[in-house]
Amino acid sequence: MLMINMLERMALITIFIYVILQTNIMKCFVKDKFNRKDKMMMILIFSILAILGTYFGIYIKDQSLANSRPVGAIVAGYLGGPVIGIIVGLISGLHRYSFGGFTALACGLSTVVEGAIGGGFRLLFKKRGLNPAVAGLAAIVAEIAQMILILIFSKDINSAIELEKTIALSMIIINSIGVFLIVMVIESSKKLVDGEVKLIKLKEENKVAELKALKAQIEPHFLFNSLNVISAYCRTDGEKARELILNLSNYFRATLEIEGDFSTLKKELALIKAYVAIEQARFSNRLEVKFLIDDNLLDIKFPILVLQPIVENSIKHGILKKINGGIVTISIRNDENDVSIEISDNGVGFENADESLSTGLGLKNINNRLRLLYGESYSLNIVSSNNGSSVNFNIPK
Repeated sequence: MLMINMLERMALITIFIYVILQTNIMKCFVKDKFNRKDKMMMILIFSILAILGTYFGIYIKDQSLANSRPVGAIVAGYLGGPVIGIIVGLISGLHRYSFGGFTALACGLSTVVEGAIGGGFRLLFKKRGLNPAVAGLAAIVAEIAQMILILIFSKDINSAIELEKTIALSMIIINSIGVFLIVMVIESSKKLVDGEVKLIKLKEENKVAELKALKAQIEPHFLFNSLNVISAYCRTDGEKARELILNLSNYFRATLEIEGDFSTLKKELALIKAYVAIEQARFSNRLEVKFLIDDNLLDIKFPILVLQPIVENSIKHGILKKINGGIVTISIRNDENDVSIEISDNGVGFENADESLSTGLGLKNINNRLRLLYGESYSLNIVSSNNGSSVNFNIPK
């Protein structure tokens, strides 16, 4: 009956820990290294746990208790090391000593020792990480040590022997199970947190991979075509050839210097203008590009390599497929809390605007990056018809 009663109380304590682990406090318990704040939080929580173990105890005789107080000290020591275990043991041990009884000194002292034993086992088996079985073994050793200390330090040895005949087996078994379950719950929480950290790292790696893919879209034949145009102008217009060489140099320098996720709108526009100048030299009066830019926005933080692939897409797949060519318009303006960007053309358009985000037109990577950087609501919006197409999106200021 005593074992069943203790098991019921242990269930309440385990539930208490489970509830704590559903809050942000959990982050203090599942780290590999603890700072001062983490340690203070650990001492507070497990001291409360140990004191609750005393209050939930079952009175046997003369203020003696069958209780789960050791669980708080053992788990604190096992998670945070011997010093944390000893501090929690000291706090809860002094609380137990205030209850009095012929085992008061022995129980108070033994709680300190049990916290140290929990910490000692963590040091001995550190390579195994959080291990519920090791924690349970630490609890068995700690409870046996408590029984020995009760025999040594109790005022009445005969009463102490009779007490241990009643409570020893129940406390060793139930408290060991309690330590095992609590550490198992904390270990599961740690695995969840570690999984979230790995997911965040994967997302960061994905962003880097997408950036590399965008850089790779600068096709080699663009360089060759540009050099051919420059070569032709060298024979007819030396000054124009010099201007194109500078534009080509600026274009590739800008792409090579790209790092991180953001630049400024001014730098992104410089890249676009260098690219457009070369394309206009190639296709002469078939291509016109208009810039409608709010000058107050030039210094805002702007995602890199977002504009260039969209403009390139409009020129290649919209304007140049039209016999007489056409106009590409780049519009960037203030729109309350956002910046509104639109790249439109009066070219041939394309049949299915929605499917274009999954084709090889370069828009899929742009759309994914915008959603990664700003959220689902900041994705591309595409409208297309026989009279041209428009790609627009917003970014937060």
